[in-house]
Amino acid sequence: MLQAVLEFTLAIFAGVLAGAVGGGGGMLFVPILVFAGLAPVAAVATSNIGIFVTTAAATVSNARAGLVPWRRVLMIGIPAVVIAPAGAYVAHHLPGTALLLGFAALNVVNALLTNRRPADPAPGREDAIDPASTVQVAVTGGSGGFLAGLFGIGGGLITVPLQILWLRTPIKVAARVSLGVIVMSSGAALAGHLLNHADIDWTSGLLLGLGGLIGAPIGARLLRRMSPLAATRLLQSVLLGVAVLVAYKALAG
Repeated sequence: MLQAVLEFTLAIFAGVLAGAVGGGGGMLFVPILVFAGLAPVAAVATSNIGIFVTTAAATVSNARAGLVPWRRVLMIGIPAVVIAPAGAYVAHHLPGTALLLGFAALNVVNALLTNRRPADPAPGREDAIDPASTVQVAVTGGSGGFLAGLFGIGGGLITVPLQILWLRTPIKVAARVSLGVIVMSSGAALAGHLLNHADIDWTSGLLLGLGGLIGAPIGARLLRRMSPLAATRLLQSVLLGVAVLVAYKALAG
């Protein structure tokens, strides 16, 4: 009972972060599940349940405010859906320690990538979306989908930096697009894990999703009040903190 309460409380916090930085919640859901005792691949698979619920809640909140660029969401989301099951397949064929260390390494790389962001958008262009080629959106969505299946993170840890650095999208817009894409990619990733007969803890997944459901709209509203620099620093802090915890868990056994 105490563990369930702790998971639920942490899930609310993860949901706030998901809504604020477009990370889907997986950056915290996977560590929560691993520290709760799930095997790495089971934690990755289960995480997608919470991610789907959390990002759907945040996207609905953004949509009600008229802040979701649906065309860009679909352009990036379709490749993510196609590739996500492949990531799930790879996850089931990796040692648990390698999976966790890869998760930690991805967090560090993305913290460094987001630090190399372009200059703040010019006044009046805070919500602007520049044109992108088919290759750019396919690589952005496909890589996010693959990581959604592989690490149970929804894909936001790569789609947000790629949008910022490659597609030159303002961070707030990138976060909103990422949340919409993750609704699609997490669903596809979960299907991929089911096809690979994953040991999914549905109770924990739904509990995380419920907590995220409460926190994500709060985070989405918080994002609207944050400066681009503040949103970037928040994302970096979470990425590095989670990387340290997960690496410790992987090496400590």
